[in-house]
Amino acid sequence: MAAFRGPGYNDGVPKSVDEAVVGIARFLTPDVPGFHGTIKERFSDFVVREVALDGHVVHLTKVKQFKDKKELKVSEIVKKRVLGYLEDAAAATPVDAVEGAFPVNNRVRGLVGRLAGRLLGMFNQNKRLAAIASDRASIAELEAIVVKVCDQDTASKLSVYLHQILQARIDEQTRLRESATDASSAPPAQEDAFFFPVIAEKDARMQIHQSLRDLGANLVISDTVNNEQGESVIRVRRMLVGGKKRKDIDQRSSRNQWPADRPDFLQFVLYKKNMETLSVISQLARAMGVNQSAFTYAGTKDKRGITTQLITVYRGSIEKLEALNKGRKDLQEFNFIVGNPSFVADRLNLGDLRGNRFTLAIRSLPSDAVISDEQIHRAVENWAQRGFINYFGLQRFGTRSIATHEIGRAILRRDYKLAIDLLMQPQEGDASKITEARQHFQDHQDVEAAMRSFPPYFIAEHGVLKGFQTHGLTAYSQAIACIPRHLRMMYTHSYQSYVWNTVVSERLTLLSTDKPVVGDLVIPQGVLDVDGDAAVDAEDAAAVVEDEEETSQPTKKRKMTVAAKSAAAIVVVTADNMDQYSIYDVVLPLPGYDIKYPENALRARYEEILAADGVDFSTLSRAANSEYHLPGSYRHILKKPIDVAHEIKRYEDPTLPLVSTDVDALVGNSTPVSVPEGSHRALCLEFQLGASSYATMAVRELMKQSSNLNVQLQLKEQQNAS
Repeated sequence: MAAFRGPGYNDGVPKSVDEAVVGIARFLTPDVPGFHGTIKERFSDFVVREVALDGHVVHLTKVKQFKDKKELKVSEIVKKRVLGYLEDAAAATPVDAVEGAFPVNNRVRGLVGRLAGRLLGMFNQNKRLAAIASDRASIAELEAIVVKVCDQDTASKLSVYLHQILQARIDEQTRLRESATDASSAPPAQEDAFFFPVIAEKDARMQIHQSLRDLGANLVISDTVNNEQGESVIRVRRMLVGGKKRKDIDQRSSRNQWPADRPDFLQFVLYKKNMETLSVISQLARAMGVNQSAFTYAGTKDKRGITTQLITVYRGSIEKLEALNKGRKDLQEFNFIVGNPSFVADRLNLGDLRGNRFTLAIRSLPSDAVISDEQIHRAVENWAQRGFINYFGLQRFGTRSIATHEIGRAILRRDYKLAIDLLMQPQEGDASKITEARQHFQDHQDVEAAMRSFPPYFIAEHGVLKGFQTHGLTAYSQAIACIPRHLRMMYTHSYQSYVWNTVVSERLTLLSTDKPVVGDLVIPQGVLDVDGDAAVDAEDAAAVVEDEEETSQPTKKRKMTVAAKSAAAIVVVTADNMDQYSIYDVVLPLPGYDIKYPENALRARYEEILAADGVDFSTLSRAANSEYHLPGSYRHILKKPIDVAHEIKRYEDPTLPLVSTDVDALVGNSTPVSVPEGSHRALCLEFQLGASSYATMAVRELMKQSSNLNVQLQLKEQQNAS
């Protein structure tokens, strides 16, 4: 892998296609003035926080951090400070000499060392006594909890058992200190265990386990076993010396090693900056010793930004998770941080979110002479009231010169040779070595050389090459089939998005932008939490698992999909019901074999586009045994940002942050403020969008500026030149 990170592999430039190529052709309010500015000039200018299904915004608020830095012992601190004082006093000039000062020789150093040793002994003795007092207090607290959950008899017996373990621990540590031997020479403590009576209530069992983890962590460990009658009971046993956990928690199957009363999934908050979600997941999997497929999440987040989201992992260890924050670095220096761990009953699936909360800074606004603060305020207010066209953003179509929908169109019309040509040919934006590899394959058709030249993370290209290697250079269908299914579906979903973008542009150009018209399709706002198209990728989540190794996670029956709920909620607008709906209720379908098309001129437009592209979705149903299962879904044509807040800030230093993050809150950093005399202006904007909406498309409407990467690069060049 390291060989693919050198010169020639890191000189690529992200490239996006022109908006018009993918159907992004108009603004909702072209009469409202916009303004230019740079987005994501710094990755810290773009902060994204997931909004969970229950509506709460995901924040990183609890982090357990470890420090590798070795702290000085008490004796070392004493010697350092006392000797430092004496040396300073001895070196003082006659003018400021300390009365009674004398040279610091070896005899003095020895005396100070012995003094420090005695102080250390006193310190350790006090520390041991404090620890014993703390353990005794914890035992008393545990006893009180067990009285409430079970009964006084069980609580008293547990208290006696724990005090015996504590006394054995004290005796063992004393013996080790006096004999200066290691633990292996000490006689083992009696091997016994304490068994709770059968506890019927699950919540009560969970409370016992949690209380033992919280209050008895230094003494005992608990698990669930079967008693002689075959009933599940809680077993409590002593920790090994040094707090080490036993290796024989339960001798049954690996599934039964998990405490019966603990939910199966560890949920935590992932905070990352300027990293791909999948890259972080890969690192988490290696560090925690689990399969990458054990991790699930509601959706991937932008790389260039600071993002916060929920992750679940099947039967993950909190200790291993929190160890990921170990190191000498301050929190602000980590590329990703994990925190807020808890156990939950259900894993996250793709699409399990209400949306995202965005906090961003749009820098390098025009001068006050071009657009005033008041004009910007009015533009934001209008944007919050009217909303934006709910286009699929350019991210949906890839970061190279050949858009992914072109490959998807070729796949859907079964022109697999064209799909492979589009995928494998040289493209603008590629790194120089990748361009060489593409050109060499195009010229020589040398599969082996190409497989050596493409990095392993070029998954689609490697899939095609493996297909050619196995089936021959003309086996185009088999070569496409060797691309992991979720990537092939990404290409086809991209084509559906292209058609939707094209039709919505025509809908708003030819028909009303203010109200529904006869024949429109509507889904009233509030009927669904998210658009049906948000489930398009989620419905293919199982395909990702098919392409990866199997896990031991339990499978559950799929709930009714959002897309299916959308279909059930569809209403056709007529002259009689038109007044019941607003323009914000209007939806358009992503084409598929099982959707309803508008009953107006737009239906013919869908048919014309699909016919011209040679795509027939009726052949892509499960009944037709199609591998590309595309029933279609629905998407609202307009959306409004939710809970909009904004502030215009002036700044001088372009390297300083303008918005706050969760880590800023954790370490106590103040919110960046405006510098009144600053020579630059930025719009700091905060808003929430639904799961299927693109922030780039929302901000595009506000600024009346193309989201194409080339536009951003040109603005940065102009700024640097000025």
